[in-house]
Amino acid sequence: MGSPKDLNQPEMYVAALVQAVQLNNIQALTRWLADDDQAETSPFYKWFRYFAERLTAMAPRPESGFAARPAAPVAPPKIGRNDPCPCGSGKKFKQCHLDDEQSVAWKIGSPTPAMRALATSQIIQGLGLDVLDEVPWEKCTPLALAEMAAAYHKEGELDTALTLLKKMLDGDREDPFVLLDYWIARYAEWLVDAGLSAEGERFLLDEYKNLRKIDGWQIAQKLAAFYIDQGKLESAEIWVETALQGKPDNPFNHYLQGLLRHGGEQWEAAVTAYERAQELSETFREMEQAYMVDLVNESLERARNRQPLVTEEEEDSATDAAEQATQVREES
Repeated sequence: MGSPKDLNQPEMYVAALVQAVQLNNIQALTRWLADDDQAETSPFYKWFRYFAERLTAMAPRPESGFAARPAAPVAPPKIGRNDPCPCGSGKKFKQCHLDDEQSVAWKIGSPTPAMRALATSQIIQGLGLDVLDEVPWEKCTPLALAEMAAAYHKEGELDTALTLLKKMLDGDREDPFVLLDYWIARYAEWLVDAGLSAEGERFLLDEYKNLRKIDGWQIAQKLAAFYIDQGKLESAEIWVETALQGKPDNPFNHYLQGLLRHGGEQWEAAVTAYERAQELSETFREMEQAYMVDLVNESLERARNRQPLVTEEEEDSATDAAEQATQVREES
C-alpha cells in the first residue's frame, strides 16, 4: 500500500473529483484513493470504497452539464476499537491496525463551490471534443459554457466557441467563478478572428452602454485594447482615458496608455506610462505581478530605444500576450 490520498486537503479533493470523472469506475477510483493496486486487501478498503462512491456521486459530470450533484448524506463506515480488525487477522482492531488508521484522512463532506469550479475547469480541459460534443448545453453552468468555449477555441472550432461564449454572456452572469472581464475580451477578440471586427466593436460598445455585472472602466479597457489592436489610435485615446479615470491604480490601464503613446511615437510619455504600470503591479499577488512585469518589460525597452512597438513578424505573439494579460486580476 502506498500513501492514501488525504481528502482533507482542498487540492487533493479537487484532484479526486477530476479522477472520479476521468476514471469513471468506482473500483479504479478506490485504488487511486488508496494508492494501491490491491486496495481490496487493505483493512481500510471499505473506507476507500465509501469515498469513491461519494466522489462519483458529487463529481461534475459531462452528462449533467457539469452542474453540482449533491449526494444524499451517507454515514461513513465505522470500526469500533474492540471490533475484529477488518484485515482478517482475528485480532481486535485496537490490537492490530488502529494506529494505521491515523495515517488516512477519514473525513469527506460536500465540495465547496470553489472546489467544484476548479474541478470543472480541469475536467473540461482534459476532455476531448468527442465527449464535449455530447454535453447538453441547456444543462451547463455558466462556468462550464465558458470553459467549453475555450476548449473548442483551442481546437480551432471558432464558430462553436463563439456560440458557447455568447450563450454564457447572454445569461444572468451570476456565477461568481466566471471572470466576466476576461471572457468579454475573448468574445470580442474571437469575433475579430472570425473576420467580424465590426461586430466585435458593436458588442463592446453595447456592453459599455448596457453594463451588466461589470464596471464601466473594465469595458473601456477592452475598447481601448480593441482599438489599439486595430490601429485606431484616435478612438483608443478616448477609451484609455475613460479606463484610467475609472480605475487609475490599475496597471493594465497604464500599460494601455503606454501602448497608445508608443504607437504615436511619443517615446517619453510611453516610458512614463510603462514604468507606472510596473510600479502599480507591485500590489498584485506574486505570480500576477511577475506576469505583468514581464508583459511590460519588452515594450518599455523598445520605447526607451525609440523602436516601434512590434515588427510585422511579431504581431501575432504580441496579440497572444495581450490576451493573456487580461487574465491578470485584482480585487476591485
